[in-house]
Amino acid sequence: MLKRPGIPAPNVARIAVFGAVMLAAVASGSQRNPKALLTSEEPKYLLFWRSPEQVGDLVRRIGTCGDGQSRMLGFGLPCSTFPLERSVPELVKAAFRAARDNDVAVMLHFDLHIDWQCRPELWNWFDPKKPGYSPDNRRNVEWFGWEGPPAQVRYLNWGKAERMAPPMCFTSKAIRAEWRRLIRKVVVPAILPEVARLKKEGKERLFAGVLVGSEPTFDNYARTDPESAKLAAEDGTPLGQTGYRALLDRGFSAKRPPKDLINALTDIIQETVAYWCRQFAEAGIPSSKLYPHIPAGADDAVTCSPPRTAFNRWSRPGWSTYAVGPLEDGFSVLYDELRKHGNPPWGGVEANCGFPGTLVDWETYLAWHYNHGAVLVGINTGATGVELPDMLEKSAFSADALAAYRKWLGGGRLAEKPISDDHPSKRLKAKMERLQQGFAKWLAEGRDPSPVARDVERELSALLQAGKIAEAEAVIERALARIADGK
Repeated sequence: MLKRPGIPAPNVARIAVFGAVMLAAVASGSQRNPKALLTSEEPKYLLFWRSPEQVGDLVRRIGTCGDGQSRMLGFGLPCSTFPLERSVPELVKAAFRAARDNDVAVMLHFDLHIDWQCRPELWNWFDPKKPGYSPDNRRNVEWFGWEGPPAQVRYLNWGKAERMAPPMCFTSKAIRAEWRRLIRKVVVPAILPEVARLKKEGKERLFAGVLVGSEPTFDNYARTDPESAKLAAEDGTPLGQTGYRALLDRGFSAKRPPKDLINALTDIIQETVAYWCRQFAEAGIPSSKLYPHIPAGADDAVTCSPPRTAFNRWSRPGWSTYAVGPLEDGFSVLYDELRKHGNPPWGGVEANCGFPGTLVDWETYLAWHYNHGAVLVGINTGATGVELPDMLEKSAFSADALAAYRKWLGGGRLAEKPISDDHPSKRLKAKMERLQQGFAKWLAEGRDPSPVARDVERELSALLQAGKIAEAEAVIERALARIADGK
């Protein structure tokens, strides 16, 4: 979910805002890698997804770089690998140069599956008048059923719904050949000389690692956000589950379907992530410096990418850790999964507690990471649109956030404060759930709740984006009264 050069930042509407979820309802085997174990001398990182040109300003705003040994400030550079292939060497050099010049850590992020609009020779199976056309490309994109149709477009909402190149088929032989080439021949050869230079200079701690992939999922447009659903309806795109092309490649069919569709798709994502990480590891990047990018706060039934998909023998686990959905009250779902795998070091690779309705303060939020085995946290402020990125930026550099950063970088122990059941956002969520139940009851009785839903939608979104919880609560209360009165 990072703001990468060439594409917008990832989907927050799908995982964050309670109102969008409510209104949408209306309208491989893992192994613990010995090389990935945390040593007592290994540094931990507080990273910000920023360009090299912004690093000096970042250092000034935070006010400290840590102790240079056990706790270190750093930045992460997002990169869309397909469109920026020729620029990768220079981008990597610039990132490491900024790290050395400012004495801060650097992490690199490579998207391998979202931004491939520039490669129609891989995805254009449907328009012979456009560049790259080949009917064989239908094997490189995802399908909506055993017989198709193959997808022609993908919809992503990272603050604003947009059309993208079709969803990539993760099991395609042609796609995997390109991944292998890009990682082994383009990306890793650009990184290794820079890491070697750091080691020669005694600064190898400045290399925080590589973030691999960009929240891989199998989309289901029957369960997406309202804005994306509207675009899909305009295009005549099937409103259903994708992933059938990958299932076909793995030996399933209409006559031999998987016992559990979502679990089978989840297995494919986990195996795909392992494939990516293996390419990096075998090309020379230590497994202890590799982190996948799994959307831990999302609905597993929507993404097919639950926390377990972050585990493989070639990397440490890494997740987006926005305090929403299953993570709003704490990270117990992650801690449970970590215990199953021997409690390896891990990363909260995309983080920010500034979403509408978030219950937790910044110090507690960071403590949920560092006090429980995380070795890095990557603060993200990127999104599409205007309101959401502004909100994330303000939260990430608020007085509360800066105090928490400085306390941790200064060697302090982060406190974890319990979340009160009377927290306004928690009350709001409970009322939203009651309203959703009321809508479901009306639908079961053959009544149309859409007029009430439209009124809520018209007011609620702006209030949540502005952080006006009390006003949003009043909107829900009025809607609950209308449902109760039957009007």
